[in-house]
Order: sequence, then C-alpha cells, then structure tokens
Amino acid sequence: MKTRDNKDIELGNLLKQEAWDAQQNEWFTHRVMHKLPAKKNNSALHLAWICYIAAVLVCVGFWIWTLVFNDTTVITVRDIIYFVVAIGVTTMLAISPLAALFRRD
Repeated sequence: MKTRDNKDIELGNLLKQEAWDAQQNEWFTHRVMHKLPAKKNNSALHLAWICYIAAVLVCVGFWIWTLVFNDTTVITVRDIIYFVVAIGVTTMLAISPLAALFRRD
C-alpha cells in the first residue's frame, strides 16, 4: 500500500479548498438519468439459455436411450446417421460455452 507523503496531503487540501461548491438543482438528477444508457433487454439471453438447456436434455436423453435400448448386434445405415448427428450435436454443445468464453472481451 502506498503511503501519502506531505505533498499528497497538501495537494488534497488545496483541491478541497479550491473546489467549486455545488448548488442545489432539482433538475440535476433528471438530466443525469436521461443521459444514462438504456437498460439492456436480456430476454434474448434467457431464451438462448432455455434453448441450450433443452438441447442438452435432448442430447443426454438420446445417449441414454441409445445405451439402454439400442441393439448393438445389428448396425443399420440409420444407426450410423443417428450416431454421426448425435456426435456432432454433442460436440457442438460441449464446445459452444468455450467458444463463447473466448469470444467475450
């Protein structure tokens, strides 16, 4: 922690003495509030989270269904297509939070 020396204290006192005294102004708060930026609408963010959670639930449900009810003795073209799509969706769901994390400034 930096300690204040005599010059810092003198400068602080000088600034306090020479500072302009603010007068009462009932319009000050009104003007300041109107110059503030508008509040962000987070409904799109909430919708995105709901869609992401739904996709994760569907993906987990598919993998559970596949592991429990799938007959591994016979593999059809449909099974291969399902697995390729499921692997792609699972990979995308796993990587998208990381991509969003690195994309933020």
